Amino acid sequence: MAVRVPAILDEVLANNPDYAGDVRAGIAALRDALQAGAELPLLDPSAPHAEIWLGELANRPGHGWQSSDWFCVENYAYRCLADVTGFWRDERDPFAPTKRAEYESAAHRAALEAAVAIDGADALERLLLADVFANRMDLSFAASRDRGTASDGSDLLVDDRAGALEQLARGGGAVHFIIDNAGTELTLDLVLAAHLIERLAVPVVLHIKVHPAFVSDAIEHDVRWFLQGRDARAEALWGTASPGATARREALSRALDDGRLTLAPHAYWNGPASLWALPAELARELARARLVILKGDAHYRRAVGDALWSPDTAFRAVTAYFPAPLLALRTLKSETIAGLPAGTAPRLDREDPRWRVNGQRAVASLGGTLR
Repeated sequence: MAVRVPAILDEVLANNPDYAGDVRAGIAALRDALQAGAELPLLDPSAPHAEIWLGELANRPGHGWQSSDWFCVENYAYRCLADVTGFWRDERDPFAPTKRAEYESAAHRAALEAAVAIDGADALERLLLADVFANRMDLSFAASRDRGTASDGSDLLVDDRAGALEQLARGGGAVHFIIDNAGTELTLDLVLAAHLIERLAVPVVLHIKVHPAFVSDAIEHDVRWFLQGRDARAEALWGTASPGATARREALSRALDDGRLTLAPHAYWNGPASLWALPAELARELARARLVILKGDAHYRRAVGDALWSPDTAFRAVTAYFPAPLLALRTLKSETIAGLPAGTAPRLDREDPRWRVNGQRAVASLGGTLR
């Protein structure tokens, strides 16, 4: 909160030079408060989705930006940014310039075309592998992003893809994605979703945030722009794409229109609550899922309570509360981990002291309530 998030706010100022003076002053004041460890600000009870936060803030009287639980304050920082930038008024995404640059990169184009080219009897298993390492492309975390998406699977510390495919074959209902980053990761999420919809006739639901967060976290506009955008930048992106990639986009756009692909924004995903504290309406919906694919490091932390479990504690035991099969696809950017084979963590501690946080390694961990 003293260095990394203030630097992100400085980038917001640099990338949005046309923000009004009061908006720029609000962003700068938020940055300074984080650096100083000031007391957490109050939230207007009449503000959109304030109910997600009011109880949480009441439970932390006198807490400051550098003197409270990390998962709460980092999420609240982005809520405060949405407020000071007027997101609820004009829906302007302060991170849009950074997201668009990611979509226009050569790395994004290569990842899209490589994913579209995946075919054959093992296509679903290979798409899951590509999708987990796409989580490296986190625009708020350079150490992970700089590693790129390529992997032969040797950095996958837990590989429960076969078990997830069994759950897909056994269950009914939709596949639910709890989405993380826009850009390359969302693109590979969508290529995987297209395979499920077109090849397996499985409906897909995408759970997304209601306001921008963590620089690249996906909101509804990101999905709709990628699939149905018609502005100059969208036309430039798709004008040079392969016929296969364009066909996949068109198929997903049709699925979005006819309901086989559903977008489900919810303020819960912007809040600090653990996954076992799902709102009732989300719990009911996810309980009916054939499989829930939970993307990214922050959502993994939400699933395990952002706690330091013994690394060989079974992920299924930690997430037994969840009402459906849960497949966590995550590259490691924080200390918490569960479900590793015995002896793996001590070995990695010797080989690479930053293995938990540098984004190189990943897990595809199956937990929750299996069918």
